[in-house]
This record gives sequence, structure tokens and C-alpha cells, in this order.
Amino acid sequence: MNYYLKRYGPLTASLAVLFASGLAAGYRWGQHTVTAQTAVPQVTESPETSPSQWIDNAAAALQKDLELTPEQTDRVRNAIAAPAAGMFQENRQARFKIHLRLLEAHDTLSREAGLTGQQQALLKVRREQLRQHIIEKFKDIIGNNPLPALSGL
Repeated sequence: MNYYLKRYGPLTASLAVLFASGLAAGYRWGQHTVTAQTAVPQVTESPETSPSQWIDNAAAALQKDLELTPEQTDRVRNAIAAPAAGMFQENRQARFKIHLRLLEAHDTLSREAGLTGQQQALLKVRREQLRQHIIEKFKDIIGNNPLPALSGL
């Protein structure tokens, strides 16, 4: 036994160290790969929350990029004011339409998904929560004329 330990001991120990380092490296590489693949992208709102903020940022960027004079920058601000207001209005209307589509999806699920009574009841509660959210969030678009899609079916 002593003979085998003297003869093959260092070889066995070096193979064990090599195997252990390979396992450790593989584990670290696997953790890095999994973390990179499962990272949830952070969706942030645009810093421009109003047309005036967008105009300010666009004018500043154009002033820097095109080396505009202060007078030219003022003209640029005036020129992009109407398109900025239109973009923000269209964006808001698009988000409203998306919310209405979500209500339609709730109705379709209710009719066609084969839900149990308990699931139907929970879906109805969620639909009402969404409807209230839409009414609160889009008061300016809805006004005093609630759309049929917002009625409590």
C-alpha cells in the first residue's frame, strides 16, 4: 500500500486538483451564463413626460449637434412644438386603445377559454379592476361619454 501511495499519490492528487478546478470553473461560468440569460430588462419611462420637456431635450440636442445659435434654437423650439404635442396626444390615444384591447381580451377569455365558475368570477373581478383603472387613467379621453367597452358587462 505504501508503494502505491508513493508511486501514484502525487498523480492522483494532481488529477483531483485538476478535476476540482474544472468543476469550480464550470460552475462559475454556468452561473455567469444563467445570470446573463435570465436578467430581466428594466423598462423605464422616457424622461420626457410632457411635450415641453421633449421640446427642450430635442432643441438642446439639435443645438449641440447642428451648432445652432440661440435665435435658431428658438425657431427650432417653435417649429417642433406642434409635432411634439401631436406625438404625445397620439401616444396617449394609443395607450388608451391598448387598454381597451385588454378589456376585449378579458371578454374573449370569459366566453371562449372554458373557465370554471371560480375562474370566471376572478376574471370578472380583474376586468372590473382594469375598467376602473382605465376610467381613472384616461379621464381626459373618456370625458362624460363612457364607451360601451367600459360598461360593466
